[in-house]
Amino acid sequence: MEKQRESRIDLLRGLALLLIFVGHSEFSFSGFVQHSRGFADASDIFVLLAGVSAALAYYRTDGSIQWLRPWKRALTLYLVHILLFSVLAAIAAALMLGDGVTAWTDMISFWHAPSQHGTEALLLTYMPGNLDILPLYVVLLGVVPIVFWLHHRSQMLLLGLSCLVWLASGIGHINLRNWALDDHDWYFDPFSWQFLFIIGIVIGIGLKQSRPVLRYDRLVFIAAAAFAVAAIPINLAVYLGLTGPPLGELYHQLVSKTNSGPLRVLNAVAILYLAWNIRFVLVAANLPAFRLICAAGKHSLPVFSLGVLLVWVAKMLLSTTANTPLSIQIAMLVIGCLLQLTTARCLEERQRKIIQQKDVTATMSLQRGITGGSANNGAWCENVDPSDLASRTRLPKASAITRC
Repeated sequence: MEKQRESRIDLLRGLALLLIFVGHSEFSFSGFVQHSRGFADASDIFVLLAGVSAALAYYRTDGSIQWLRPWKRALTLYLVHILLFSVLAAIAAALMLGDGVTAWTDMISFWHAPSQHGTEALLLTYMPGNLDILPLYVVLLGVVPIVFWLHHRSQMLLLGLSCLVWLASGIGHINLRNWALDDHDWYFDPFSWQFLFIIGIVIGIGLKQSRPVLRYDRLVFIAAAAFAVAAIPINLAVYLGLTGPPLGELYHQLVSKTNSGPLRVLNAVAILYLAWNIRFVLVAANLPAFRLICAAGKHSLPVFSLGVLLVWVAKMLLSTTANTPLSIQIAMLVIGCLLQLTTARCLEERQRKIIQQKDVTATMSLQRGITGGSANNGAWCENVDPSDLASRTRLPKASAITRC
């Protein structure tokens, strides 16, 4: 029998996608929203959940390793990234030809040397802002089979190696090149962000093996809640300039987004632990009122891709009007979120119809097989194994995976 999807993951990912849209659109309140969730933001939560989802989707409890499926998914993300890049580059070119300016300054430099930067874009070494997120997942999904192989040998070895790479990249500022940004580095350093992703994989493997990896513990819950709550006013106070950063320059290293600072990692894990053990989250994930948000988390790639385009539109509109009224910004926010949720609803409805059609086809095939067997003196039906019956009638196999 097919297991149901973990609805809490879909809900959290859907919320993260909407918050990413708010944070990247550069509304007058985007920075406040971005820093009002503590040291970690929606990107950290999404990467952690991506690790959980990767384990649920591709990990096999029998010890075998799926190599091709994660790589095929990584290839899909790469192709979507190139498509988004091409669409936005074309739009930017049209705007430059029309009035000589573009709201996305990163694309101006691209058209100064399109051949060179086009090649760099294909090699993931030229990624303007907001186009540097999918490449991170391309790299992370590419190493998933190796992560599973190491986990089969030793979970502690996997976490230890991952932690060492994270520390080395953070302290030594080891990174990949991105010639589109001023500092010529990836904004999301994959050597640093892999640690949070692998923590998510370890959690996901535990869930796949039905182990209580996020089970409720009173002391752990209190500690996680205290940390997550305290992080909000501290981070907001520093952002708003109400106080200087505690610990001086060290604070900025501890909350570094590029290097996935320690406080960000702890905050993201604490938020996931709390969400997993607060009953309201589980109840909300199954309520009709949150169905569209869960659908957005389920169809995260197309919804995120639409969000990237909507962010660009929002930034362009904001740049054309100085001091855009707050009411207009809120209207843009609402419309953007509704468009993403509507897209998720359409995709969910389309998937439901496809599944229903497959079920109808499978039922008709089964009925024809039974009828044909009865007409043949019942010889085919008498000693048939149920699994063989499913294979002969091409019934869809049960699946317990969650797509990332």
